[in-house]
Amino acid sequence: MKWIDGTDFGYYVLCPESHVAAWDCTEFMDAFEDYVGWVVLPEHGDVLVLGGEALPATYLDRRMTFVRNYAADDDSGLEQAVEQAMGSDDWTDAFEVSLGGSYRLMDCMAAGDDVAESDAIRVHIPEGRYLVQSLVIEAFPDDQFMLERLVRI
Repeated sequence: MKWIDGTDFGYYVLCPESHVAAWDCTEFMDAFEDYVGWVVLPEHGDVLVLGGEALPATYLDRRMTFVRNYAADDDSGLEQAVEQAMGSDDWTDAFEVSLGGSYRLMDCMAAGDDVAESDAIRVHIPEGRYLVQSLVIEAFPDDQFMLERLVRI
């Protein structure tokens, strides 16, 4: 599982691949939400922003779920805990977005042409409209992870 931990500012962006080189760090300024938000990027559509705190982040492709390590020593047991959480009634609805294509999850305050491959996670999302939902889980007692999942609607 690849993690990125390249943000001192606390925000990651799911930037369209076609816009990465042009990303200049100002595009997300309207997305200051507690932990998840979005902005509309002209000619690229909705762009997801994960924020709140500077936490390591990863993406679980099979479950279309972004994970941030809130208070855990390691990620052992994480995938099993996420699988169990999928059926939970405790997910909180955040908002709906239209996504689709190839993206990079990266530090929103890094200029796109400065983002190294090791500082980003490639994400492919099938074209569609999605409900973003949030949940905090424990993989083990006192090991907390923040989840944001995309649910096709």
